[in-house]
Amino acid sequence: MLKTFNFHKAFLCRSSRDTQHFTGRKYYCCSLDKDSLEITYVIHVDTKIVVDATHAFLKLLKYDVEDLGNFSIYDIIGAEVEEVNANIHKIVNHGLLEIGLRQYWCKDGQMLYVGSSFKVAQRDSEKYLMITLRDITELQQMRIRLQLALQVFEHASDGILVTDIKGIIQYVNPAFAMHTGYSMDEIVGKTPGILKSGRHQEEFYQDIWNSLHTDGQWRGEIINKRKNGEHYSEWVVIDAVKNELGKVTMYCGIFRDLSERMKYEEKIRFHAYHDGLTGLPNRILFYEKINQCLALAKRYHHMMAVMYVDLDGFKHVNDNLGHDKGDLLLKAVADRLKECVRESDIVARMGGDEFTLILPEVAKSADVEIVAAKIKKQLNQAFELLGCTVTISSSIGISFYPTDGEDVDSLVKKADNAMYQAKASGKNAYRFSDQA
Repeated sequence: MLKTFNFHKAFLCRSSRDTQHFTGRKYYCCSLDKDSLEITYVIHVDTKIVVDATHAFLKLLKYDVEDLGNFSIYDIIGAEVEEVNANIHKIVNHGLLEIGLRQYWCKDGQMLYVGSSFKVAQRDSEKYLMITLRDITELQQMRIRLQLALQVFEHASDGILVTDIKGIIQYVNPAFAMHTGYSMDEIVGKTPGILKSGRHQEEFYQDIWNSLHTDGQWRGEIINKRKNGEHYSEWVVIDAVKNELGKVTMYCGIFRDLSERMKYEEKIRFHAYHDGLTGLPNRILFYEKINQCLALAKRYHHMMAVMYVDLDGFKHVNDNLGHDKGDLLLKAVADRLKECVRESDIVARMGGDEFTLILPEVAKSADVEIVAAKIKKQLNQAFELLGCTVTISSSIGISFYPTDGEDVDSLVKKADNAMYQAKASGKNAYRFSDQA
């Protein structure tokens, strides 16, 4: 039931101010305890003018006593006029006693959040509305910040995991669930150990905890395991979260899946060191590999062979059948060369129609001669290139470590010279360096 007060003369008095400020009324409320801690103000129901207020109200909204009578409820409530009028009608005529959240504007333009409760006062035909506010600005701002934080948490592309001080998982965001394959129900209540890949020693994880206890943070790369057993690399930042007393209450980890980045970097690395057409190691990787193989040959005192292969008749194919057929021929040659050697041997494309092979460890020169004969036979067989039958041959030069040289340049140069000797002798042949 709406609570209505009938004012007597002690509660209402005539205004000593110019009554033009209060059009349509003769009285204003002066019975408020101005020093009350309540944030209360009074409006005239018909004019909506603010006619009285406690000091607490004036202080909160940054008005002066002299401002009373010079501003209306429309100036301070952040709502449309129609909405304000509708609420006042509900309060006065239907007993609405409280509104939970409302935006109020201070005199300087600052916005506050308040809750409101109401009392209606009446003398004769004049009605007044006494409104008491509860300032919930700080609470509302905290709620807004929490909502924003939750939105960030829920929509972040990085995985986020929260544990208690014992390391028991309390919450994960959707990105974490997507990256790991575990649902919220499957992982909450477990420890991050569920993600262990077995690729790190226990000392690695102990170092993480030591850093959290001493520094409050750990960051680094971890190889974890998804639910399906797949290993993947992550960049992880873990923070110890403290309360206002400085006591650790939880741990928060942010996980960035590096799998796609690593795939991209691997692709960049591959193209930097491999021939774009055949996929074979290019000149750069060839020299890197031959240096490694030579170092091992010197260390373990075994023989190593280098082979230089040049295609006979490739220019004719390229010029007469087109570069597309030439490219197909080079790719087919690369495949046949790989079939002629062991898995431990290395086939590279130096450029154009020139290929090199490294045989890191051979027992005797006769073993390499068998490989050369196999290559010669393979490349003499016809190639089918989009309906065209093509026949070519090869000229092959061979050098050995240590008999033909003890450094890379010497071995490559002597194999190259031997290849030119094979070509000069009529092509479709192989030559050892000591035959050149």
